[in-house]
Formats: sequence, structure tokens, C-alpha cells
Amino acid sequence: MHRMRFWVAAAGILATGAGAALAAAAASAQAPADVDENFTAPRTPWGAPDIQGIWSSGYIETPVERPDEIGDQEYLTDEDIEAEHERLLAQQDHSTGGAAPPTPRPGDTGTYNTVFSGRGREVIRTRRTSLIIDPPDAKIPWKPGVREQVDAEVTLAAGVRGRFRNEGTGGPEDRPNDRCRGMILPHRFGTWESGGGHHRIVQTPDAVTIYYEYGPHGGAYRTIPLDGRPHLPPHIRQWLGDSRGRWEGDTLVVETTNFTDKTNYEGARDNLHLTERFTLVGPDFLLYHVTIEDDTVFTRPWTQEIPMTLQNAQENRIYEAACHEGNYGLTGILAGARADDARR
Repeated sequence: MHRMRFWVAAAGILATGAGAALAAAAASAQAPADVDENFTAPRTPWGAPDIQGIWSSGYIETPVERPDEIGDQEYLTDEDIEAEHERLLAQQDHSTGGAAPPTPRPGDTGTYNTVFSGRGREVIRTRRTSLIIDPPDAKIPWKPGVREQVDAEVTLAAGVRGRFRNEGTGGPEDRPNDRCRGMILPHRFGTWESGGGHHRIVQTPDAVTIYYEYGPHGGAYRTIPLDGRPHLPPHIRQWLGDSRGRWEGDTLVVETTNFTDKTNYEGARDNLHLTERFTLVGPDFLLYHVTIEDDTVFTRPWTQEIPMTLQNAQENRIYEAACHEGNYGLTGILAGARADDARR
């Protein structure tokens, strides 16, 4: 059997080996064994499952959709994981133990060291080959023509998915990748900008609050009521939507609606409806599922799964994602553009 190497490239996951080799590799891939079926979640003083703490997805580059090149292979093999570790290490510099040399373009001053970037360094804990777990083919069920519209506006490549393609210099609105707009929901895991996807979750009897760290774009605070209040009226729209939560057994279920028309997640805008599920499946293992619905964009609901690992609370390694760099950078970018205009 040919050795199949698995790696995440700018355009997504690619794999060498085909035919019988691919089928054998897919057959040998297995789901992770670190989910304890006998685990019982600890309780808060008021009896709810205790999911508090700082959680991280890890510095992953797992693509949203399963790449065509690996067929129906749902999980990575041991060989895949070894190859992926090698690939990830090769793209890191000395700051995180790699040997990749800095290669700035002529005239550039360079960019961040790996330690200051969210570039992928880790293999996803669940060993999945994509974040999508439903539909079974792990593809976004876009309606005809929508994928092309989304692809024309933002890149769909793993690691940088969601970055806007077309930027001008007429004003700040023309530079969406530089502006401090903050994160959107659902959180874009597996990208360099989201980094390790760090969240801090805090609970009270009537609410759950989440702080999202989001690289250079500014994080976000989110409060999710648990008291049964209705959603806001349809005419009131918010950047992160309007969330309402409830406990179903040991799972926190959160329904979010009332997004604005400035929302854009894989083509979904103000009709976006999210159903999120947070389930503690081990002492340091929080499994997060998000189901995405918008019948104007997708032919059916679809679901992503992201494993979250508990971080050391004493180290307190979560930081305010205050985005000032983009605000200062825009001044220079636009001033330079006006200087170029004056010379023409």
C-alpha cells in the first residue's frame, strides 16, 4: 500500500496516493478514543453542568469542508497525523520550534513571528478531516450559484478562509481585512486569524457569558440568557445576533437569530439561524457543535464539530483582543494611496 501523506494546503487538504491506497487508508482511520462514555460532568452549586473555564480549539488548520482528494475518509490515520505534524512544523519559525526562514518580499519589513500568529501548529483532537460532520459528504449544501458568489467575495482556502478578496483604497470601508470589525458568529475556527480559538466561559444560574479572543481583529463578549425570555422583535438586529440558551440534559443548547444584513457567514446574512451545543465529554474536553441554517442560501441545515480543550486557569492565557493596529494602519494605507493619487 502506498503511504498516504495528509496535509493542509492554502487551497485545502490534499493527499497523495489513490485508488486502493486511499481506500485502505480510509478504512484504517478511526475515531479518537479519548471520549469517556462513563464520564459525568461536574455540577455548579445550583446543579447545572459546569463548563466554566478557558477553552481552546488548538492552533488547527482543519478545513471546513472535506477535500475531494480524500473521498469519504472521515478521520486521519496515524500516518496522516505524522505527515501533518511535519508539514505544520515546516511552516513555523524558530519562535515555536520550527526552522522556516523569514522570506519577506523586497521592501517589506517582514511580519509576525509564528508565536505571534495563529498559523496552524496542531492536529485537531478528534482526528477529523473536516470541521463539517453533517451532511455526510462534509460539504456546505449551498444552493446553485451561491458557492461562486461566496468564492468571488472571500477566499475559501483553509487557514485563511473568510478573508476578503477585493480591497480598494477609497476609504476605510474598502479595507475590510484591516478594519477592527471584531469577530462574527459562528466563530471561524481553524484559521490563522482565530488562532487557538480561545474562549472564556462563565456561568450564573440565569446566564452563560463567553469571551472570544480573536487575534488582531478584536474579540467579543457574549451574554446568553437562560431564563426563558423570548427573542428580540424581528426588527431589532445585532452584529452577533440575539441568543437564548437552555439546558437539555448535560448539553447547553443556544439558539441565535436576529443577525444583521452586514453578517456574512458562507453567504448567510440576516436570515442566519444558529443552533449551538456545548457538551462536556471529559474532564478537559468540551465538544462544540453548531448547526447553520438559512433557507435562502442553503438547501438544508449543516453542522460543524469543534473539540475544545481546557486550559490552565492559573496561567490565565487569554488576552484582550483590542484591535488598534488596524485603526492606525488604515491611516497610513489611505495616506499612502492619496500620495500616489497626487503623483498621477
